[in-house]
Amino acid sequence: MARPGFDDSGRPAGGPGAATGAAAARDVVLPLTQARVAAVLEELDYPLFQDRNGDLGAMWAQAVFHIYLLGPDESVLQVRGSWHRRLALERLGEVLALVDGWNREYVGPKCYVRVLDDGRLSVVAEVSTPLGAGVSDNQLARLVQRGVGQGMRMMRDLELHYPDPAETPPGGLS
Repeated sequence: MARPGFDDSGRPAGGPGAATGAAAARDVVLPLTQARVAAVLEELDYPLFQDRNGDLGAMWAQAVFHIYLLGPDESVLQVRGSWHRRLALERLGEVLALVDGWNREYVGPKCYVRVLDDGRLSVVAEVSTPLGAGVSDNQLARLVQRGVGQGMRMMRDLELHYPDPAETPPGGLS
């Protein structure tokens, strides 16, 4: 006798690849909304926050990520991470070379350098995905994970190129 939701061969009922119950609901394509993004961030157990502009984000030791819904119909998901440290303006050439190399070598994230109002440099990594046709919960979770994961890979490279001077004992002894 077949288990409920499965045919006699042990495959999910409803044909090849058919899902059942909650699993099937996670594959239903729905419009992108901020509430759905928040639910995915909570499900992933990411350190979720909402800023004073109402934008969602997550914070780690090396980066702060914001998740934006862009476009006139808010159907573009953008995961944008900013490295937690700032660099001196005098390092602009070397940082641009690092970011340019990254952008040539990897498909994502798109990385760039911003000059802040105080003259320091901020390195940003972002991944944008148009979702005008909608997105399932499973797809949305993977897109958020991909955006954060790719961004953190860039942040780790920055940490290697520009190690925290406070981690080195005074006098340069290790």
